[in-house]
Amino acid sequence: MEKLSCDNIIEINQIKQLICHKENLLKVFNDIISIANINLNKEAPCVSLPIEEYTEPILSDHSSDSSDAENI
Repeated sequence: MEKLSCDNIIEINQIKQLICHKENLLKVFNDIISIANINLNKEAPCVSLPIEEYTEPILSDHSSDSSDAENI
């Protein structure tokens, strides 16, 4: 599976350009992005999906549909 990266987000790059002259702020921002990338790419096992009970949908009969149309 291809790894995801926040560095590919346009807004992230725009923020980096805005704060590039403040080295400390840029370092903190890059650290946050690194942590976000790690969390994005963590593989969480899917134990199982719950099985839902099937219920028949309630369908209208055609005679009631036509009587509703006459009342309009």
